Amino acid sequence: MNVAHTYVKSSPVTRLAIYVAINIVTILVVVVSLIFLNGFNPLLIFLPTIAFCAWYGGFFTGVVTTAISMLSIAIMLFTPTSHPLLIANITLLIELCIFFFVGMFISYVVHLAKDHDRIIEYQRKLRQAHHIIETIEKNYDSAQAEIKARDQFLAIASHELKTPVTSMLLEVQTAIHNIRNVSLANFSVATLLKMLEDTEQQSRRLSKMVNDLLDLSLITTGKIDLEYEEANLSYITKQVADRFVNRLPDKNQLQVIIKKPVIGYFDKLRMEQALVNLVSNAIKYGKNKPIFIEVIGSSDKAEIIISDNGIGIPQDQQKKIFNRFERAVSSRDYKGLGVGLYITSQIINAHNGRIHLISQLNKGSTFIIEIPLKRTKK
Repeated sequence: MNVAHTYVKSSPVTRLAIYVAINIVTILVVVVSLIFLNGFNPLLIFLPTIAFCAWYGGFFTGVVTTAISMLSIAIMLFTPTSHPLLIANITLLIELCIFFFVGMFISYVVHLAKDHDRIIEYQRKLRQAHHIIETIEKNYDSAQAEIKARDQFLAIASHELKTPVTSMLLEVQTAIHNIRNVSLANFSVATLLKMLEDTEQQSRRLSKMVNDLLDLSLITTGKIDLEYEEANLSYITKQVADRFVNRLPDKNQLQVIIKKPVIGYFDKLRMEQALVNLVSNAIKYGKNKPIFIEVIGSSDKAEIIISDNGIGIPQDQQKKIFNRFERAVSSRDYKGLGVGLYITSQIINAHNGRIHLISQLNKGSTFIIEIPLKRTKK
C-alpha cells in the first residue's frame, strides 16, 4: 500500500495533523537554511511545499499552505536579523505579493492536474466496469442458452432412452406370454426369431445412446484420452462403410473412393467412432440418395470427405450443430440424442484436426475432416 493511498483513507484530523507537521518542518528548514546558508531563497522550499499540499489535499489546502508560508515570511521580514534577504523593504514586499499569487496559481494548477488524473482514473475504472458487466451479461446469456439446450436435450434423451427399453420389454413379455400360454406348435421359430431380432436391434440402439452419453460425459469433464497407434485410415474408413452397406437395401447407395492407403498415427477406435457418426447421419438425412466417402492423403495430413444429397442444413444452423445439445432438425421427425456431431468434432479436435461443413438446404451436406498424419501436441 503506497503513501498516497494511506493518506486518502486517513481521517480529516489525521490529514490536518499531517499538514501542520509539514508546514512546521518547512518553516524550521527555512530558518536553519537562512542561518547557515548565505543567499538562500526561502521560496525554494515554500513553493514545493505548497505544490505538495495542493496535490494531496486539493486547492483549499494549497491556499492554506500559501497563507501559512506568507505569514512565516512576513514574520521573518519584520524580525531584526543580519541576513540580507530578510531586510524589510519595498522589493521584498513586492516579492511577497508575487509569492502569494504564485502560490495561489500553483495550488490551482496542481488541483486541476489532480482532478484531471482522477477523471482519467475514474474513466478507466468505468471502462473496466462496463467490460466486466458486458462479460457477465454474455456469460449469463450463454449459461441461460446452455441450460435451455440442456433441458431440451434431457427431454429428448429421456424419450429416446425410454423408447427402446419399452419396445424390448414388450417383445420379451410377448415372447414369454406365447411360450407359456400358446401351443408351441402354433408358436413358430420364425416368430420367435423375429422377436429376438427386434430386441437385438433395440438393444444396439440403446447401447449406442448409452455410449454417446458416456462419451459426452468424458468429453465435458476433459477425461477423454487418445491411444495413438499407427493405423491405415483408408482401411478404417472402408470397414465402417462395409458395416453400413450390409444393412442398406440398396448396396450401391454408399460409395467409397480410396486411391491409396493413408497411414498415420490415430486412435483407431475414436476415429472409427467419428466416421460411424458421420456416415450414420448421412444415411439418416440422405433421403436414400447416393452417399460418397473419399479418403485423400498427402505428405502431412489426411482428408476424409463424406457427402450426401439429402435434406441439407440451413445456413443459420451450420455453426450450431457441432455444439453440445444442439440439433438442426426436429426431434419428432428424426430420432436420436443429437450429440453425435459434437462428439465427432471433439474427437477430431483431440487429434489436432478440424472438421467443417458445406451444405445447402435440400441439396445435401458435405463434411470434411482434415487431420495430421503425425501425432502433434497442442
